[in-house]
Amino acid sequence: MSARQLALKLGTTIPRVKRAVSRLELNASEDPRGRVKLSQEQVELLRRNLGTTPSVPDLSRTEALVLSALSRSPFGVASARVAAQRAGVSPTAAGKAIRALRASGLVTIERRLLPGARVHEQDIIKANLASPRWPSIAAAVAQVHPAVEPNHHLDQTVPPHLAHLFWNTAPTQRIPRRAGGYIARRLLTAGDPEGLAWGAKNLSAEDWRHAVLTRGISPRRRALALHLAKQSQV
Repeated sequence: MSARQLALKLGTTIPRVKRAVSRLELNASEDPRGRVKLSQEQVELLRRNLGTTPSVPDLSRTEALVLSALSRSPFGVASARVAAQRAGVSPTAAGKAIRALRASGLVTIERRLLPGARVHEQDIIKANLASPRWPSIAAAVAQVHPAVEPNHHLDQTVPPHLAHLFWNTAPTQRIPRRAGGYIARRLLTAGDPEGLAWGAKNLSAEDWRHAVLTRGISPRRRALALHLAKQSQV
């Protein structure tokens, strides 16, 4: 595949593809006219590094990324910051996109009671799949994927803002590489949207599958865990 073909496929520019080829030090071949030729392995690496953002009717690139991230979050997310992390954009850009998407009816914000050390109220941001516009853009949104961050950016322990979900848990059981299965189960049973969003990014497919096999997981949560296992990049 040429750099031009890949740029069209990813919904980006040729210079951005070429900069990524240089940054990743890919040994791409060239044809007699000096055009870059990419192998299938190089295409996949670039796709993961750059993300895929095809055009979605009447949405900006950032709005498409945010809506795609929300559509893949069955329980919604608890803040624009979490939406930003999942979409691979800045919190400021995500907040602006959420406001625009809400105004157009593609996003809803609901006030809910959530479990934890204390029951608390939280605004939950969700993609509005019941919107009249959704059927016309669903296929395009499904093709949108943010860039995948390398594993060295993964959290080494459960972050402080999720500590209330693990209030009675030993510190060693908050380390994904040592207790990933336990953490996955805890996130599933708590049902906290922000916790699930963090787990989707930091837990492995094996962790989610382990949780599926434990007792007390409802069929709905089991289906969510299997979906997260399938989507895991860890």
